[in-house]
Amino acid sequence: MDRSDQLMADAGKAALNVLIVEDEMLIAFDLEMQVEDAGHTVVGLAQNLATCKDLVRKCMPDVVLMDLRLKGGESGEDVARWLKDELKIRCIFISGNLDDAMCEKLRVYDPIAFVGKPVLPFRLTEALAKASPRMQIKKL
Repeated sequence: MDRSDQLMADAGKAALNVLIVEDEMLIAFDLEMQVEDAGHTVVGLAQNLATCKDLVRKCMPDVVLMDLRLKGGESGEDVARWLKDELKIRCIFISGNLDDAMCEKLRVYDPIAFVGKPVLPFRLTEALAKASPRMQIKKL
């Protein structure tokens, strides 16, 4: 079994409920397939803060995949702030603009991981695996 297969097996032991916040629907659908292939459940897709708030209230995800630039000029950073401050939900940030300065700026939101675009399945699986042990502790 190679490293990617092992990560997928480990990640599947603690299935997560994942919300995807991404304004590019083709990317969102690709992320949805990758999350499901890793053994987790996608509870919704949101393109902006308003839709994200509605979905979070309905399904209370364990983790949110968060793009930094959203529809209508909204910021994924603002959504992450709301999720952390109001609900203690952490994010995996996904962006094509994750340089060192941006990652340092986003650390205030206690992210689980940073994943660059294009999102490779093994990178997303690794990030979700980091969330799994944390969710087990949270649910105890």
